[in-house]
Amino acid sequence: MDRYNNFMLEDFIWDAYFRKWVLHPTRETETVWNLWLEKNPDKMDLVLRAAGIVKAVGPANVPFSESEKQLAVKSIVSKLNSSAEKNPSRSTAWFPKFWLQTAAVIVLMAGLGWIFWTWNQQKQLDYQRLVAHADVPLIEKVNTTGIAQTIRLSDGSAVKLSPGGKISFSSENKLKREVYLSGEAFFDITADPERPFFVYANEVVTKVLGTSFIVRSYPAEKEISVLVKTGKVAVFTRKDPAAVQKQRSKELTGVIIEPNQQIVILRESEKMTKSLVPSPQIIANGTAGYQFEFDDVPASEVFATLRKAYGIEIRYDSDRMNDCPVTAQLTDLPLYEKLDLVCKAINATYERTDDSIIIKGNGCGPTAKP
Repeated sequence: MDRYNNFMLEDFIWDAYFRKWVLHPTRETETVWNLWLEKNPDKMDLVLRAAGIVKAVGPANVPFSESEKQLAVKSIVSKLNSSAEKNPSRSTAWFPKFWLQTAAVIVLMAGLGWIFWTWNQQKQLDYQRLVAHADVPLIEKVNTTGIAQTIRLSDGSAVKLSPGGKISFSSENKLKREVYLSGEAFFDITADPERPFFVYANEVVTKVLGTSFIVRSYPAEKEISVLVKTGKVAVFTRKDPAAVQKQRSKELTGVIIEPNQQIVILRESEKMTKSLVPSPQIIANGTAGYQFEFDDVPASEVFATLRKAYGIEIRYDSDRMNDCPVTAQLTDLPLYEKLDLVCKAINATYERTDDSIIIKGNGCGPTAKP
């Protein structure tokens, strides 16, 4: 128990053993903590406040995600610390029964209930609230012009901010690189596996290690979208039960989207829909290597070329498609028009799923059915 001697308020609030005692007390934990408090009477006031907050944010009381609870607790702790500074003289008398010892606890709980009620009324997060709860000073950039503006970050990353958009970020080098966004922006992030890059856009968190992507999150819109140009991006919401762990991990965890994929999140329900983008683009550095001119080339080879050029999984029966020759010039056509022409030539069809394209056809050999 010696480690608790130097605990601050938030340390108690998030300590598993302390929370277990407060929420599910047993004879054993009652004895252990009562003895510790008898030896450390100066900690009584701190423990009372911490226990009150733990009871208020207990699993059954407040239906928030862990990340939302952490933001709320920071606000509560700040208010309590401010109050303590104004009223430094407080009684720390000890009574055997912890839960019923003073009316101050009841007042505290009532106050916490009101705080969480007001927090619940403003549960939908926005840019201003997120920036207000940042734990470091931020620099804000606002694009008041009619064209996109490029903003360089200290790590070498670039943000192309659309008109009417704004971002806030810290100029300090930290373990995590973070940007708060309102509006739409294209991010070209310098690779750094040891320092994940985060974009906070209302209720949605986008996490990358080094890639390029677009995030759209306007205050008046009901949807938030993330579209990937290169690399991989992980997306999750703040209500995700594992949101804190996903942020702390150096791996990409969440819904993973890759080049020419997008995810759309409904703000009210936080429902996520993953799909291919409406107009897929050739992935970076690939344009010069793909002319898409085919002369009596097996359809399987055509599909393999398209798959590599656009970074989209195209599934087909290679044995059947090897017997289907294709002669076509497709260089200037969008991807889906390319597929339309190729499939028409070999009497096949295709369908789009959330992350791939499936070619359906019987091939062109002697056993192929019309």
